Amino acid sequence: MQTLADLRAKPHTSISELKAFLSCPRKHAMRYIERAVPAFRPLALVLGSAWHETIAEHLTRSRREHQVPTDELRAHLRDGIVQGVEGDAVPVLFEEEEQDIGAVVHAALKMLDVFLERVPLPDVIHGVEVPFSIQLVHPVTGEVLPRPLVGAMDAIVEEDGHPVVLELKTGKRKWTADQLDFDIQPTGYRMAARALGYNAGVNLVLTTKGKKPDVQVEPLARHRRDERELVETAFAVARAVEAGVDYPNRGWMCRTCPYAQACGS
Repeated sequence: MQTLADLRAKPHTSISELKAFLSCPRKHAMRYIERAVPAFRPLALVLGSAWHETIAEHLTRSRREHQVPTDELRAHLRDGIVQGVEGDAVPVLFEEEEQDIGAVVHAALKMLDVFLERVPLPDVIHGVEVPFSIQLVHPVTGEVLPRPLVGAMDAIVEEDGHPVVLELKTGKRKWTADQLDFDIQPTGYRMAARALGYNAGVNLVLTTKGKKPDVQVEPLARHRRDERELVETAFAVARAVEAGVDYPNRGWMCRTCPYAQACGS
């Protein structure tokens, strides 16, 4: 099986790219077409990367009778955050409530403790960071999108005898009902899992940060109509990009956009 790096080395599209265009076509153009250097990296990306690596370590190495020691996982998360902040030339934009690495690490470790306490180890772990590449075929015309949809599922596990894709997230707050119903990432995961031979559902496992971290575990129902909409959206975005659509979508997101200065916001 090809690695995610192999798949990303070829022309492709991704859920993140589609979301970037839907949120702001100008941001999409600067990131994916002009390859502009961002002024900073959001802290959420650093935390998310370190979080995924730590939970992957937990899932791949732990067994019910012998789990990876919590102290080891805490050290793994701490090191990942520090390396993520200090190991790149692009500076990290800290958030108002967390102005230094120590505060970020402290908050993240509290989140990890709550996750380990609240989220039981799955019965079977089939894989973590499972790469996929799927061809998107237009449901009406039969046209194949030139660039496949590429990405990686956070984890494929088995619970109560049924395969489940876990979407592992961190965030300031829980997902709203609209996010649970309409976010396109779980739709893409469901399609990818089926392409790999898993008739799997998708569960959101979102760990929130704050004074009292919490875990939101939600089954995400996705149907064929959702998959059709995702495919049609991917084709529409591809046509818009080809036509040169890259207008800025001004709003509150500009305040934390890594490309705001270059964009003129």
